[in-house]
Amino acid sequence: MLRCNELYEYSAYFEYGTPLAFAAVSPFARERAESCKRGTLGCVTRIVDGEAWCELRIRDEECAAQLESVEWWLTRSPAVPLKVYVTLKNDKDSLNTVALLEEFSVRLERRGVHFFFCLTLNGIDTLEPFGTLLSRAEVVTLDGCSDLTCLRGLDGLRYLKRAYFCRSGMTDIRAIRTCSALKAVSFASCLALTSLDGLQGLQQLKSMDVWECAVASLDVLRTCPSLESVTCDSCPALTSLDGLQELQQLKNVNVSDCPVTSVGALRTCPSLESVTFCSCRGLTSLDPLQGLHHLKSVHVWDCPVTSLDALRTCPSLESVRFSSCPALTSLDALQGLQQLKSVHVWDCPVTSLDALRTCPSLESVRFSSCPAVTSLDALQGLQQLKSVVVSDCPVTSLDALHTCETLEGLHVSSCRCLTSLEHFKGPPNLKDIAISECPITSIRSLDTCFSLRTVDVTSCPFLLSLDGLGGLPSLEEVHASQSGITDVAAIAQCPSLQYMDVRDCPQLQSVDVLLKRGDVKVDYDKK
Repeated sequence: MLRCNELYEYSAYFEYGTPLAFAAVSPFARERAESCKRGTLGCVTRIVDGEAWCELRIRDEECAAQLESVEWWLTRSPAVPLKVYVTLKNDKDSLNTVALLEEFSVRLERRGVHFFFCLTLNGIDTLEPFGTLLSRAEVVTLDGCSDLTCLRGLDGLRYLKRAYFCRSGMTDIRAIRTCSALKAVSFASCLALTSLDGLQGLQQLKSMDVWECAVASLDVLRTCPSLESVTCDSCPALTSLDGLQELQQLKNVNVSDCPVTSVGALRTCPSLESVTFCSCRGLTSLDPLQGLHHLKSVHVWDCPVTSLDALRTCPSLESVRFSSCPALTSLDALQGLQQLKSVHVWDCPVTSLDALRTCPSLESVRFSSCPAVTSLDALQGLQQLKSVVVSDCPVTSLDALHTCETLEGLHVSSCRCLTSLEHFKGPPNLKDIAISECPITSIRSLDTCFSLRTVDVTSCPFLLSLDGLGGLPSLEEVHASQSGITDVAAIAQCPSLQYMDVRDCPQLQSVDVLLKRGDVKVDYDKK
């Protein structure tokens, strides 16, 4: 008899599917077999919330007609809980499939198999033909049901946990208020939906997403005490978040392209961890975030916020991202935030990074299209900093980064004022450096970066030589396309070199020295 460890090793040979003879050896062999990509007899085991579930996908009527041939496997001891995934339409083939699945479900119940359906219903105009399957549904997706105006048929579904409605015509969703187990609901492009009142009193609801709908109010969400995540996107009538007031479990709020003018309700949500605001052109202040002690992430895109002062009082803050905020000129409010790990700023007129020198946990910074950022001196000595990305900023020097001993990645692009790396002394752990579309003339200072694995100097037309890379013991890749280099002799002796890109280098005379090695792939223009 094969032991478990031997079964485990044997099953590793079968990436996509295992022979039935192997799967039937023992419960452990069955679990391993069904964990493969194709599973066994179409059955694939997944771990959901720490519990093993068998998944069976019904692709068409012909597949449904063969259910009896796999039923013996599904009901074989030990029977694993089963989820049956099926997509149906309002046509003859789908109705035949429904009949076959109804018979199948009766047989499963008789054999004591714990099972649910995960239904996707496309283009239907009534839920009536699917009633039996819906009664055992855990997940329901309605897509393209433009003639379905109400959800009669979903009433009282005791197993329903997730419901998704896309491109459908419902105006009345009251039926789902009787689905007491519902945990997640999403409405996308349901243009006639103006009210969420049908969600009233759903005690288990944790996630609510609404996209491209005419919803005007979130007030009903006050009655959903377990709510943890809310997303509102492209809802032109939604002007207020007051419905989120005092939701004690709320952790994540995402609002995009909605005319909200205030987020005052969020100050009463003590568990809030993450907020994202995008294209909310009436949002000028983040003051309601003041004092939220669990707030970890703040992302703001294309909003006219003028100040970050409220963030001074958010001690757990780990990540901030700001993009296209034309009134944001200062990062001073980030000063002294002890847990801050990531700062990303795009297209904002910030004038100074000085506040960042007081953020000891900072690991990643990214600045792009910030016309007033001329210096990186504020990053000097940050002992946890691992990644720096600077793009389209008038920085003139990278010298300050040599004191960032944990720095592993440095990417600089389209910085037209960066002409020299002469005094740049690479940190000892630097593994990846990219200086592209910059007017640098030399990279000799990289000769002390013994940990470098990748160098990218693409589109640096004034760079004539790769001197500085010669002999670097760990260097694996060099990207130098569209540069001014004349030869590659400098890197011919790099023992770990695997790849070189020198396409579109008009002054390059030859790559023979690399081709002769035989162990380096070279992309070059063959003449």
